[in-house]
Amino acid sequence: MPKSIVSPDDSNKTTVKDLIGSPMMIPARVLSVLQLAFLSGALLRNAGPNANGLVSYEESTPLFLDGDPELVGEFAEIPVRAGQKGLPRIAQSTPQGLGVRVSKRMRDMNAIGEVNRQITQLTNTMIRADERALRQLFNNPAIPTIAAGAAWDTSNGRPHKDIANAQEVVASAKPAGTTDADANFGFEADTIVMPGSIIPILIGNDSFAAVYNRDQLVAEDIRYTGKLPQKVLGLDGLKSRTFASDRVLVVERGTVGFYSDFQPLEVTELYPEGNGPNGGPTQSWRSDATRERVSGVDQPLAACWITGIRS
Repeated sequence: MPKSIVSPDDSNKTTVKDLIGSPMMIPARVLSVLQLAFLSGALLRNAGPNANGLVSYEESTPLFLDGDPELVGEFAEIPVRAGQKGLPRIAQSTPQGLGVRVSKRMRDMNAIGEVNRQITQLTNTMIRADERALRQLFNNPAIPTIAAGAAWDTSNGRPHKDIANAQEVVASAKPAGTTDADANFGFEADTIVMPGSIIPILIGNDSFAAVYNRDQLVAEDIRYTGKLPQKVLGLDGLKSRTFASDRVLVVERGTVGFYSDFQPLEVTELYPEGNGPNGGPTQSWRSDATRERVSGVDQPLAACWITGIRS
């Protein structure tokens, strides 16, 4: 009897047997999800690879030379100004790995849903681990902190004012020991990272919503869209479910810190455990995702925490 087709996908369904027979399919799926999913990749700059899992760097290095250009007469020597360095620091890599299994029983029963569930769980867990490590990195005490004027879930809360104050903290950051009134690092915050629970708070804040009570902005009103506007005071909005729920981070993306991979993210092909037939003695095949990365905050003044946003 000919096979009935009731959906465009019916003629090309992937089975568990197909996944085992094509051992690169699972790692390809995992990598396609994780390629741009890490929050660290959005906030930190890629400093290139490292050779031994150790990276030395300077914290709060001024981004200007120690003098201004001078008038140079004909045949006069052009002056040279020295650069400055910050406090020396060393960061060490942290190897991470996580795998998933496909059993012979899953193959025989064609339990494709169970395999897909494991792939989803693997990618979600890797993303969560990356955000937790990033949260720990941004707990650096050198990053300035300001308190919200009032909690954002109260009638006195003024999110835009607090965010503007944090932007000013970043913009006015000065190198230690400078005596110049207008000397600063030249930072300009472009991103705000909020906890995943921020939406209900901002929906209930009349001060925040009032900004969008104009014809050209009403389409971004959080009370109707249920999501963050594309820009908040010119800042790109990002959310994290693992960041603390009582604070937000205002930051210049790509400047505040770096990451350097000793071993970039890689996912192995599906291979039999024990190297025997039918998946070896455990009758299973597995794929492993691994990464070894060094991360550091080398410009902590390019960020500012706003605390006390929740009562």
